[in-house]
Amino acid sequence: MKTLTFWQQLGLGIKTYIQAFGFAVNNGLWIYFIYPIVLSVIMFYGSFSLASILSDAIEQWIRGYIQFDESEGWLSFLSSTLHFFLTIALKIIFFFVYSTFSKYIILILMSPIMALLSERTEEILTGKKYPFHFAQFLKDVLRGVAIAMRNMVIEFSIIFACLFITWIPIIGWLCPILLLIISYYYYGFSMIDYCNERKKLSISNSIHYIRKNKGLAIGNGFVFSFLFSLPFVGVILAPILASVAASIAVIELDKNQYVES
Repeated sequence: MKTLTFWQQLGLGIKTYIQAFGFAVNNGLWIYFIYPIVLSVIMFYGSFSLASILSDAIEQWIRGYIQFDESEGWLSFLSSTLHFFLTIALKIIFFFVYSTFSKYIILILMSPIMALLSERTEEILTGKKYPFHFAQFLKDVLRGVAIAMRNMVIEFSIIFACLFITWIPIIGWLCPILLLIISYYYYGFSMIDYCNERKKLSISNSIHYIRKNKGLAIGNGFVFSFLFSLPFVGVILAPILASVAASIAVIELDKNQYVES
């Protein structure tokens, strides 16, 4: 059977979002948007206050070790400039870390909804029925949470590792690009694993599947991350459309290629 290239997988992961929106509207899946609407309100108001509190606390801690010159003259100007950039830098860092962390919080909190939505999408597309069993549903949710937490730990480990090489010329400059690609991969990973669980793939086999089809994971995660960055509506649209898009993409992918399990 035909094997899709990395770039074909990437394109598939991206274009299925267009199909996902129409699919959700045409098949009455709008009800699944209610849960992230409530969640987005909480996240929106909590994020800014939390980041501000943490950055201010760290700033005060640093100021306890660094004495800023309050006298007049160039030392005072230098001290004020350092204080200004320290405040701005800390807020940027915290919002960046929070943005990455919040995506995984959403994936964890949305796990029950995305498990149901992924299953419902496949039922509509293939006609294959999955009778509801609470024990199996709970297993799917716990697996989704475990996968999200696993990916979060790995990604943050890579982020902290990159902090140590950021100062190396050329190599360090590539870190932001590398971190973005890695984040896209792991976001898409979480979405695709819901499909793999229904195919009875173990976590290790699911990892093998997604690594072999990394282009699909990156494409799905790229659009998820982009949608998530949109103010307010991002938290509502991103997880729902990502789950539907991943299900559509995996079904199409499996029609076009054979993947070892």
